[in-house]
Amino acid sequence: MGIVKSCGRQIIYVINGLFGLVALFCFVGGMFVKYGSDDLKSMLPDLMKELVRKIDPILKATHSSSEKFLENLDLEKLLGDAAVVFIVFGAILFFIVFWGCYGVSCKSKCALYTYGIILLLILIGQIVCAVLITKRRDLIDDKLKPELKSSIKVYYIGDHAMDAVSVLWNAIMLKFSCCGVDNYKDFTSGVWNTTPIAEITQAHTNLDTPLMCCTEKERSKSTTNWWTCATTPFDSTKSNYMTGCYDEVWTYLEQYINIVVGCAGGLAGLELLLAFFAISIANGMDKKNKVDTESNGKRKK
Repeated sequence: MGIVKSCGRQIIYVINGLFGLVALFCFVGGMFVKYGSDDLKSMLPDLMKELVRKIDPILKATHSSSEKFLENLDLEKLLGDAAVVFIVFGAILFFIVFWGCYGVSCKSKCALYTYGIILLLILIGQIVCAVLITKRRDLIDDKLKPELKSSIKVYYIGDHAMDAVSVLWNAIMLKFSCCGVDNYKDFTSGVWNTTPIAEITQAHTNLDTPLMCCTEKERSKSTTNWWTCATTPFDSTKSNYMTGCYDEVWTYLEQYINIVVGCAGGLAGLELLLAFFAISIANGMDKKNKVDTESNGKRKK
């Protein structure tokens, strides 16, 4: 048992050391991006040009210009928002690592028990998520679909689609040849912003779907054909109006389910191993203290 505990201490040290480096990288990197420096700001123009190059197919498909996109894009704010995620993740990871390293280094039962319990709670959360995804996807759908449909309220078309939500929706509909969450009816409520692009002069209230719901073949034609597709999208050869993006994305992700399961299983096994070692070491301290107390009591007698 002594060998197991000794190996456990070394494993906790090594694994937590690696995770500590990841936490430090995320936290420091996030702080650097969030609160920035002149070096980062000097890199923004190049980053913006590279971003435009990546999404150029989306801009062309919506008759949007890269100049207008760059004019409306606040990349510094977007990077700052992303940096907050890294800062929070780094802080949480460092918090977990701290309990493991502190418990082993200072031989603290409380810290080791806390570390083991945190890992077990994370493991339980992963198991619950796995069950929901594989067995009760309907519960996820019921929560996620309304949120996605709600995001359509701030969706813009054409050269007005410069905000993150609109660009993301356009990217998804372009990538997966789909329309809306379930189908085009998600756009028939009229709550989304259908202000037309400069090349289109017809009344925008006639739009039943975003222009991006039209097929690639239809988008390559004239603006008039494109407009007709968006106002009367009931032809599957011209529009993807009945293909929902939600199911298309799920189908795409299912191709990588084996990789996800393998990574999640490996991480879960590692967490279980670390929790076992931490609790075993802490239990060993309890037994040692009990033996020492009994020995001291006998000596006094």
